[in-house]
Parts: sequence; C-alpha cells; structure tokens
Amino acid sequence: MDKVIACSTMRPEIEALDPDHDLNFMGYGLHRVPDKLREKLQNEIDQSEEEGYDKIRLIYGLCSHGISGLSSSESPIIAPRVHDCISLLLGSAGKYQEEFKDNPGTIYLSRGWIDFGGDPLSVFEEYVDRVGEEMARETVTREYKNYTRLVFVNTWIDDLAEYRKYAREAAEFLDLDYQEIEGSSDLMHRLLFEEEGKGVAVFPPGRSILRHNLV
Repeated sequence: MDKVIACSTMRPEIEALDPDHDLNFMGYGLHRVPDKLREKLQNEIDQSEEEGYDKIRLIYGLCSHGISGLSSSESPIIAPRVHDCISLLLGSAGKYQEEFKDNPGTIYLSRGWIDFGGDPLSVFEEYVDRVGEEMARETVTREYKNYTRLVFVNTWIDDLAEYRKYAREAAEFLDLDYQEIEGSSDLMHRLLFEEEGKGVAVFPPGRSILRHNLV
C-alpha cells in the first residue's frame, strides 16, 4: 500500500478520485513557514517508513522550497514537478504558466482552498475578530492591492455552485474581475495512480528532493 501526504487544500480533489492509499492531510498554514513545513513533512515521511509503505506520494508544490531536502531511506517518493499547487488543479505546470503570463495578479480559489485554506473573505473575518471591521478592511485591501483578478477553478468535483457563489462574493469584496476556468485531473491522477509520466518526479530511497529536479 502507498501513503499519500498532501496539503489539506487538495483534500476534496484527492478524495474524489478515490485512491486506494492511506491518506494524510497536513494543515494549510504550514506553507507560510517553509522550514516548519519541511520539518513536519520529514517527520511524516519517517513515520511512514516505520509503517512499511511501498511508496510515498507527496502532493505538494515546491511551496517556497518547503519540500526541498526531503528524503526517504526506505520508500521512493513520488512528487509533482510544479512550483505551485494550483498547477495540480489545472492539470499541468504549463497551464498555470499560461495563466500567469496573461494575468500575473490572480487569486485562485477552489473548493479545497475555500474549505481549508485562506481566501480573502476568511482572512477579512479573522482580522475583524482581532482589530475590528474598519481596520480589517483596510488591511485586507492593502494585502491584496496587487491583484486584479479572482479565478474559481472548476475541478472534477460535483456540486460546486455554492463555492462559485462564494468566490464571486470574494471577488466583489475586493473589486476584482471574476472568472472561472476548468480544472483537469490529469496530473493529480498520475501522481496518485502511476509511477511516472509528464509532470511527475520519482526520488529513489536515499535521494533528496532538490529544486532543480522539480522545475
């Protein structure tokens, strides 16, 4: 059996593909502190080795080098060749680069990001609790001032109507253009069910994940 270690923002999309693996979802906030993310992931990999999994399937982007240096002494690690986890929802790093080239100032949301991650409305609500509504609005506006577009990714999950509505409200809150694009499960499927293929890197036991192997 294989072990999947993934960011919680990918949970709905992974579970929708119904992989016959053990699944462990890590907290979204770890990506903000790459060294902490690396420590937590390495601990999880070490624990997985003790449990004797055949392969470790790491569903993370490079995440500000948060996965750089990870290794397993017993099991091969399968990881995506992507900078950003949004590529996992779009189906390839190339698709993400096309979007970035045309619209660099884009916020991407998906069901997982809304359920488990940080979207503008959730951030605003957190600030309201801490500093009050007026200052919270000023702070959020300042944090997102360089963005011009908010995109909801329609992934391979059913019943996304409420999430699309929420994403549109977030765009209106920040006065951003709102768009929707279709996601693709191609890359996620390869990561969960295959051992090789476009966009997939395999690190044998004892070999560390390095940036140049992923991008």
